Amino acid sequence: MPSIWIQTGYCLAQSELSSEYQTETPVALMSYADSKEEFERRVSSGLQKQTYRFRAQLAPLPLSTFFERHGNTWLMQSARGLTENEVRLIHLGESEQKPLLSDTDYLLCHQIKPVTLLDRQFGRHPKRFAPDDIAKLLFPDVPIPADMMQKGWEQWSQPTFPAPECDEKTQEKDTALFGEPLPPLKCYAVLDANKYPFLQPERFSCRIENLFQGEFGEETQNVAPYLVEVIPYGENQRPGELMGLFSETHPVNTFNWADQSVIFIHSRYDFDTVLHHFRRFPLIKDENDNWFFFRFYDPKVLRDYLEIIRHSPEKLSKFFGYDKRIVHAFGSGIEDSFHYYQLKALPEETVPAKIMLAKWEMDGFKTQAWLETREYLMEYVLQEYPQFYSEENRHVLIKNLDEGFDKGYTYKLAILQYAVAKQSAVKNSIDFTALEEQVKKETAAPLEITAKFFSLLNLE
Repeated sequence: MPSIWIQTGYCLAQSELSSEYQTETPVALMSYADSKEEFERRVSSGLQKQTYRFRAQLAPLPLSTFFERHGNTWLMQSARGLTENEVRLIHLGESEQKPLLSDTDYLLCHQIKPVTLLDRQFGRHPKRFAPDDIAKLLFPDVPIPADMMQKGWEQWSQPTFPAPECDEKTQEKDTALFGEPLPPLKCYAVLDANKYPFLQPERFSCRIENLFQGEFGEETQNVAPYLVEVIPYGENQRPGELMGLFSETHPVNTFNWADQSVIFIHSRYDFDTVLHHFRRFPLIKDENDNWFFFRFYDPKVLRDYLEIIRHSPEKLSKFFGYDKRIVHAFGSGIEDSFHYYQLKALPEETVPAKIMLAKWEMDGFKTQAWLETREYLMEYVLQEYPQFYSEENRHVLIKNLDEGFDKGYTYKLAILQYAVAKQSAVKNSIDFTALEEQVKKETAAPLEITAKFFSLLNLE
């Protein structure tokens, strides 16, 4: 007996002024069908009569299976009255200014914290490329060299550390793709030349290539991202070109940990395959066809981006090259931590997303930036205004800071003053809403408004 099937994607509407399909809108298609193939036939037949095209986001699923995997049960209301031969187009509107995100977190994150940075390593031979725990993570098959300047170095044994958690189903996918034994993981890095004015790629003995190509690559060679084959030790265990990436800041080092200039990539593929994959990402469009530089090779941007898309199998599939398992893992070092990101198995029906920065992703970066700012403001307020806030009412402080941000107070100081002033008013039984309306009649400038709050409430 036929059941309702659903497929999400994008409707490309035809412009009234031209024959081009210009406007892309998130939609879902619903129809009765006995199978995926029948659903696709019905959709194909139905779309031939329309003035729009459809680009799939997910493969078709029975409605019940879709709800089990993706939630979004509000779509059930849209199925009411669906007739047997109807193909119904449902505009998702604001719901896919964000995508249909899954409740499942598809990322595994192995964390090393705190990271113990390397010093100048005077008197040590050979010098270590990375702290032992990170070295064993990035180069599991490369022995950490013993310090030959130490007595009894021949008896030195390799340190061991907890291995990152792996997803069983992705391991099965690897075996199906690569066979057994699995090819070893190769370590690559994407290096930001913009942070190194004296970088000389032509002097590297390891493979290094600009992610930008052609004339644009030549014009941007001093500021471009470069894919680098990471070889921790050269001949006779001499330091490799990237020595210093895990070291304390020092003028004699070309690279330093504090520069946050590099991300690491584990892949079972050769250099050219990985290069081809990542050349598609540094320069991408948004939904309005505007071009953007996407600095995914900044370790902070990478962390934020993975946090934003960790519930989107479509985005993760494209970024990791999941179908071919191009990226086994990303590594990102910031401040005193190193994060190693792997994928869990993605749903079989996942269709990789188009390479594009959607509005919800851009909004996600703004949210990530706000969360960091909020954390800083919270700690400051708890320390400086204990008469209003403590650990016991921390949740109230979070609410008030978020409220100030959402109301458009914009500046850190203004948001801080808003949260303090509001709690002061509550504590003194003052109608803060009325106070805010009164002050806003006098000025619209956020900093002037919150300064006036402080003045009227006798705050400092």
